[in-house]
Amino acid sequence: MAQQVEGSGKNRKEPLSGVARQLWVLSGNECAWGDPLCTTRLVTEEGAWVGKIAHIIGAEPGSARHEEWDGKDVEHLRDFDNLMLLCGVHHDLIDSSATRHDYTVDYLCAVKRRHEAKYRYTIDNIEAEFRDTVSATRVRPAATMRRYFTWEGVALEPSEEQEVLELVNRFAGRVGGLTRMARQVLVLVVNEETPDFELVLRRFSTDRTTLVSVVRELEKAEMLYLHDEEFDEDRGQLSLTSGALDGVHEMWAQFRGFCRDEDVDLKDILVDLDFSRLD
Repeated sequence: MAQQVEGSGKNRKEPLSGVARQLWVLSGNECAWGDPLCTTRLVTEEGAWVGKIAHIIGAEPGSARHEEWDGKDVEHLRDFDNLMLLCGVHHDLIDSSATRHDYTVDYLCAVKRRHEAKYRYTIDNIEAEFRDTVSATRVRPAATMRRYFTWEGVALEPSEEQEVLELVNRFAGRVGGLTRMARQVLVLVVNEETPDFELVLRRFSTDRTTLVSVVRELEKAEMLYLHDEEFDEDRGQLSLTSGALDGVHEMWAQFRGFCRDEDVDLKDILVDLDFSRLD
């Protein structure tokens, strides 16, 4: 790794290859400042770039927080973890000699993490959707459901167990036909039982139009219903529906109880499509 040598000149401050793009993708086109929240767009409607890449630990001697550098890897100073995207006001605020001492490395790292976390879901979801698309065997069906039947504690005839197994695996196929975000919303609703639309919107840090589209996808699959009529006293709530599990008594509650008691993550089953966890 390149190191700074005393008297050898300035450290290189341009971001490493690909880092600026990574910063941009995780910025949401908003300044990362969050205390108080800054919603300044980094690219204006007119197409003007008003964002600035700021160093958490300054690259040059005498720059803001440069004294916190351990003096080892100079490349770290221009890597993703040491950079953040800010509007001009907040960029200057943390670098100004008059105010820089108010903002520690730990504080700025926390600001960066909180802001970027809101947009990591989108990136991870896109990558997971791609993996779903290219995987020919993405649904792992249950083979016996022996663990589930033992947990349930109800004696069934072998023919009855086989019938339930076939129903659940047909359901697994239907779940496998959903987008990953739809499956994630489904898990949230199953765990929360009857959450409201606004809660789900906040949890996923997505826009309203996208979430409505996902809910309609789940409605079409007969797994979820959004109460959105003016006369509906539960307007705004999301409720589970049983059409996709017709023939399996109270299966949503059964899934929830089984996962809780058997220490199984429901996401393993409904998001990662591993129905063998029921075995």
